[in-house]
Amino acid sequence: MRKWSVGTNDYYFTSSIYLEEAPWYIFTLDIIIPWICDYFPRIPLPKINIIRDGEKTNLKEYYGTARDLFHCFVCSKITNWCFKKTKTQIISFPYEKLMKIFPEEFKNNDDDDIYNDEDEKRERNINYEYSKQVGKEFMISYNKLHNIGNVRMKEIKRGEKNENKS
Repeated sequence: MRKWSVGTNDYYFTSSIYLEEAPWYIFTLDIIIPWICDYFPRIPLPKINIIRDGEKTNLKEYYGTARDLFHCFVCSKITNWCFKKTKTQIISFPYEKLMKIFPEEFKNNDDDDIYNDEDEKRERNINYEYSKQVGKEFMISYNKLHNIGNVRMKEIKRGEKNENKS
């Protein structure tokens, strides 16, 4: 089974297409286990004394709740196993190119509210301008390759027509 998705980074303004391949049961587990983890009850653990990493502590302080324990020892293990069984191909594209192709993936990416620090805003603007420049250079190269491909296809078709005439 295959699934694909679009990933974006709205700080560095990068984007990629992810193609994942795995048996159907891997994708099923990858959906069901985190859902179970989310709905696992938050029952506080008892204050049983334990020693972890050479320090004295108790179950409640170290692990918190039954949900946290489930997450550490069941959810994470199964999720990691699923990840190991999934073959992932990542294809990076300029941010604005994918924004034009998949606008619905970029609709709720307006994170301007979380960047309150002026230095972060300035850095983010620098990243955006750099991303735009990379996008322009990508499109120049892409258009050249596209044109070469079109010319080559015409040559191949002409060659096939000449072979058919012979």
